[in-house]
Amino acid sequence: MSRVWREIADPKKHSDFMSTYNEGGIPVKKSRDNLIEKWVYLAEVCGFTFQFASIEQVKECKAYFEKKVHPSTRDIHPPHEHYWHPWYCKLPKGINGGTKRQKVLKTLDQILEKWGQ
Repeated sequence: MSRVWREIADPKKHSDFMSTYNEGGIPVKKSRDNLIEKWVYLAEVCGFTFQFASIEQVKECKAYFEKKVHPSTRDIHPPHEHYWHPWYCKLPKGINGGTKRQKVLKTLDQILEKWGQ
């Protein structure tokens, strides 16, 4: 069973994993205006919790999971920088194939239906 929710962005609690190659991500940015809330979107599916700093990241993730075949990432990164991988290389093994891929897509659609523009 999947679950989606959103929380107000807190740099002490949430990280942005998709816009950087850093292993632990970078802290999300708080809203510059106290009257405008900045949200972090979370989805728990197949034993993994996705964390998105924006709706655009949800759309990017959905576009990735819509593809059945992904190109090799073997030669993209320098061999001595083993921790410099894009976000999709850090996903759990097997989550982007078969029925798990369909579950992830369905969960991402739930986020977009609830909070997407």
